[in-house]
Amino acid sequence: MTMTPLHMTTSPDKRVLRFARGFTLIELIVVIVILGVLSAVAIPRFADMGSSARIASITSLAGSVNSSLTLVNALTQLHGIGTVGSQVNITWVTQSDGTQIRVWSGYPDRWCDGVGLTLQGAVVPPGGCYLSTAPVSFGNYVFYGYSNAQIQNGDAGWRIENAPNPIRCSVGYTYNGTGIPVVTPYTDGC
Repeated sequence: MTMTPLHMTTSPDKRVLRFARGFTLIELIVVIVILGVLSAVAIPRFADMGSSARIASITSLAGSVNSSLTLVNALTQLHGIGTVGSQVNITWVTQSDGTQIRVWSGYPDRWCDGVGLTLQGAVVPPGGCYLSTAPVSFGNYVFYGYSNAQIQNGDAGWRIENAPNPIRCSVGYTYNGTGIPVVTPYTDGC
């Protein structure tokens, strides 16, 4: 067996000479144009993914809050109003994990020890939060109690702080102690 140059191969009948061939200038320009068009179309779609993720997160949070309201109200219907608190129409209901939730006329109150605790993993800061509009971090959200300037209409609720307009990327909780609470997802600032 003999070694042949890279550009030559042998066959039983004849020798074939192969030449290395590169891209022409036209082919390179076509590839660059195609990559430019793809990036012009794809980059804006990927850049908008953060907004879509925040909208999905707010919508999901609103659904979780609504489910939690139903569960807390069901607890009060099944097991009674709970332990009577010091304020009028305020009771304390114990969830299955032992968490005490402030309840106002059958639904979670609008503070972090009320509706703020209905979501799994939420904790009350040391010193409590009744009548406090101070922010309370909860995972990717920050909770604000009732009568604040951080959630639409001064409602209690959660917002995503790194959104372009956090007040309009939030979940508001409206409840005045009568009727059924209203949970509103605000997503046009996400």
